[in-house]
Amino acid sequence: MGKINSKDIRFAPHGRILMGTADAPMPALPAAATAFDDSTPITGFTDLGYVSEEGAEIAPSLSTNDIPVWQSAAPATTVITGAGLTVTFRLMQFDKDTTALFFGGKWVKSDTTPVTSMLTLPSTPELVTKALIIMWGDSTRVAALYIPRAQVNEREGFTLTRTNPNSLAMTFKALDANGKLGDLIVSGDMTAG
Repeated sequence: MGKINSKDIRFAPHGRILMGTADAPMPALPAAATAFDDSTPITGFTDLGYVSEEGAEIAPSLSTNDIPVWQSAAPATTVITGAGLTVTFRLMQFDKDTTALFFGGKWVKSDTTPVTSMLTLPSTPELVTKALIIMWGDSTRVAALYIPRAQVNEREGFTLTRTNPNSLAMTFKALDANGKLGDLIVSGDMTAG
């Protein structure tokens, strides 16, 4: 059991959400000095830009089923019936990557002048699988949740108003990736102590 240590209290004043093709390998975790500089690209991943100040919510889940027996009022054992991992966030930029991800389509540019772009919302959308990196930390430590295979599981509606910006809220659900949902990577040695 660990001892009381205020250095182990973590905050997330900085963060980035990155998307890549499904099963894109997790690159090396960047140093804190460059991790949150959006001019420093992360190889194989696209930065999804500004995220609302609420950041990202990461929620692992577990479904179980109790096995009751005649001889006891308490279950004799419990079996796992499902495991999950979801990440929810609200993207603040309304650009090519974020809107295609949110609406589930592809942008097409017209051949006319003036140029227009159109994203068709398919009546039977494809479930597109992506790799995600949720990276957070402060000036000394970096943490990242790497999900090699995830799909948009849920989208929240947005309201067009005069004073509030558009935001694209969505939840990604992790899929099985050879026996894992994802990897949590942190700077420093978490195995010591």
